[in-house]
Amino acid sequence: MSQDDFAVFDDSNFEAEVLARDGLTVVDFWSETCVPCRQLKKVLGQVAEDMPAGVVIGTVNGDENHELLAKYGVRGFPTLLFIKGGEVVETRTGVDRKQVLKKTIEEHA
Repeated sequence: MSQDDFAVFDDSNFEAEVLARDGLTVVDFWSETCVPCRQLKKVLGQVAEDMPAGVVIGTVNGDENHELLAKYGVRGFPTLLFIKGGEVVETRTGVDRKQVLKKTIEEHA
């Protein structure tokens, strides 16, 4: 899986595609004007290459999905939400190294 294969979530499909899943979903909140967001997408693409089965990585364009930003208290980009069974199990902001993200995913998968 590469960054081009990430699921795209928005206000209309978030509940069905993320909250209704039992498995771990990593949600990347990003913005068009955010340079660190592009860096994080590259790191997520690397992490996705050897991710545990059943884990989904998806993106939310924060410029277009204000309801989700408000609901989850996202105030800056990039922000990652790790959601499992409809609940946020971890939140990370900024750009982390591949090893850090991989470890976080494995802890919650």
